Amino acid sequence: MRSAVAFASLASLATLAAAQSGYGRFPCTIVNPDGSYSPDQAACASSALVAPGSGTGNTDGTQGDGVNPTNAQCVVESESGAYFCGIAGAQCTTDANCDNGHCVSGLCQGGFNQACASSDQNCLGFLYCLAADYSSTATNECGAVGAFCQDYAAASPSLTDAAAEKIFNQFCATGYCNFETGNCDNRVALGGDCSTDPTYACEAPYTCDSTTFTCVVATASQRARSRRSMHQQIRKSRRNVCPAGHEACRVAGLKKGYECVDVASNIEQCGACVEAGGVDCTALPNVAAVGCVAGACEIWACEDGFDYDPVAGACIA
Repeated sequence: MRSAVAFASLASLATLAAAQSGYGRFPCTIVNPDGSYSPDQAACASSALVAPGSGTGNTDGTQGDGVNPTNAQCVVESESGAYFCGIAGAQCTTDANCDNGHCVSGLCQGGFNQACASSDQNCLGFLYCLAADYSSTATNECGAVGAFCQDYAAASPSLTDAAAEKIFNQFCATGYCNFETGNCDNRVALGGDCSTDPTYACEAPYTCDSTTFTCVVATASQRARSRRSMHQQIRKSRRNVCPAGHEACRVAGLKKGYECVDVASNIEQCGACVEAGGVDCTALPNVAAVGCVAGACEIWACEDGFDYDPVAGACIA
């Protein structure tokens, strides 16, 4: 039986996990000055490919340790927009041209929603056909609900659980890898059971209640607890204390207190610190569910009796 990831028990790995942006094992993406992607066929040369799990001594036969493809074509992964060597849609003449997959009628097969006939070996890249206990899934499709998604070679033990979870999510057609079971799953809606994965199971913006283990709307006290944990890290100076992508925002009630905030996603300081004009999305009127996406409040549900007006960008009666 495969085990759900426990990073403390893993040997240190030198992987490309931090840059993982899709299910393929061998990225061949060129990032253009305007932020768009282009294929880099030279990155697929046999001499340039090193399997993510290479040299670790693993004998489990995981996808990360699979044989490197040869003469693989660099093609785009539609789900992420990034390019990888020998993934679904790549031209091939033999199975060897595909990244862990197989060649059918001149094209590599074994991507999301493609049949795998109860065999992990028929799935591409980091995708799996079987569950953590090697049982078959309901659909026998690569990366389907129930398929294993925590390949040890994809995430270094130096990563936080949250960072690893983002990587593993890319190996599931649903976009969610259950961190506790190690299998692809569906996220849980408001009021649903989140006991199998209290940390990540709930759909945004809901959170798993630690008493009932159901997905609920985050309360002000829950958000306050999160803020208090951040306050322990406050420094007296704002200069050079926050990681990239974060801003040092003043803590209410403290004359010299600041916290590092990701204003692109922080629901209470969205777009900027409050003192710099940021918006508290939770204070929007008549809103039942809201999030901060790319620095702007995004309304997901209105309170009873109100409807979302896309022109006004608000919940109105």
